[in-house]
Amino acid sequence: MNLRVEGDRTLSGTNLLQTRALNRRAVFDAVRRSGPVTRAELAQAIGLTVQAISNIAFELESAGLIRQQGKRAGQRGQPAVELSLDPTGGYSIGLSLAYRRVIGVLVDLTGEVVASEARELVEREPDVTANVLGRLVSHLLEKSKLRRENIWGIGCSVPGTVENGAFWYDKVQEGEEWETFPLAAKLEELTGLRTFVENDATVAAIGERLYGIGRVARSFFYLHFNLGVGGGLVLDGHHYRGTFGGAGEIGHMIVKPGGRLCACGSRGCLEQYLSFYSAAETVCGPSRTPDEVPGEELAAYCRQGDPRLVAWMNEAGQYLRIAIRNIEALFDPDTVVIGGGLPAELLEGLIAAASPLLPNMVHRRASPLPRLMPAEHASELPALGAAALPMAVVMQPHASGSAWASTTSGLPMPTNPALAALGIDFSSR
Repeated sequence: MNLRVEGDRTLSGTNLLQTRALNRRAVFDAVRRSGPVTRAELAQAIGLTVQAISNIAFELESAGLIRQQGKRAGQRGQPAVELSLDPTGGYSIGLSLAYRRVIGVLVDLTGEVVASEARELVEREPDVTANVLGRLVSHLLEKSKLRRENIWGIGCSVPGTVENGAFWYDKVQEGEEWETFPLAAKLEELTGLRTFVENDATVAAIGERLYGIGRVARSFFYLHFNLGVGGGLVLDGHHYRGTFGGAGEIGHMIVKPGGRLCACGSRGCLEQYLSFYSAAETVCGPSRTPDEVPGEELAAYCRQGDPRLVAWMNEAGQYLRIAIRNIEALFDPDTVVIGGGLPAELLEGLIAAASPLLPNMVHRRASPLPRLMPAEHASELPALGAAALPMAVVMQPHASGSAWASTTSGLPMPTNPALAALGIDFSSR
């Protein structure tokens, strides 16, 4: 008997219970993306009968995931009831671990921030950092007055490489102790909540997919600035992280052969010319390292028209043009999104310096979107993208099997009825 395989994994069959859960997730996602929406519109979009949609909508409403918002006026016959997400149907926590700071947000089902908190990170030793993040979660729960049973999970964004979700390391961190530290499992032990850890660029792309540009773009590449520059991929509505979690590492694409030496060992990598670090390097002087330059200082220099930053933007803009052209040739996305921790003044200057973009002759442009767009997420809330991670697992559950299953501590987690209605069980993974 021949088996169909995907990569080296056998494709699973689908039983009736799985089909029902998939249909509920499809309706839930359609309401999330397009609501308020009527049952007839859902039936047309998803391909189910209106009666089937009505049955599923009743189940989702009973689980507290959607609600009847009102009636559609201005139509013939009886006004149709509109459905929208119930913001109180679920909550998630997002943690952002940056070089010197940790930020946490607790958001509802629509991505609205319920509670937030930021702390300076003095010590960067792994256990100390995990304990700071754990206390941050406790404070967010206290502020919001929510029980752990209401929380779908925790997403944690890290500025390094996540190897199949199990461990992460950051090239900026000193010492080897970070290279094999199970941050997700440690946070689960500290918080009692299912935790997913992911690279910050991938997290930013997921956040845009769920709460930002993903509402109008099915495929896009997110160019994300931290100290370096990375990338996140959303293809046909789903995030793509690669076999080992390294997809989108555009910062190490060589744009100038034989150029500046990079920490990865190559020469001429993109982030040597296009990154927060490379911008700060132009103004830090001999008494500081580039990572000690605050973003506010760079923004002030930019507003003053400092010739050092003007020269940096002009050079970096040319390499940004090359990067965008290569992204388009490889992935043919609807648009390229640019965002992250770079000050808004520099971000705007870079976009201007990259214009006009290099000609795109590979495919005829059919997308109504600009080829380059600023991200919708506010740079002061990078943890919002991390808070989208549990939702992303719900909407793309097959990705969780290979990417994040090995991160868990094995401890029992709270059972969430709303997740159960969507066929997701985080309680015993």
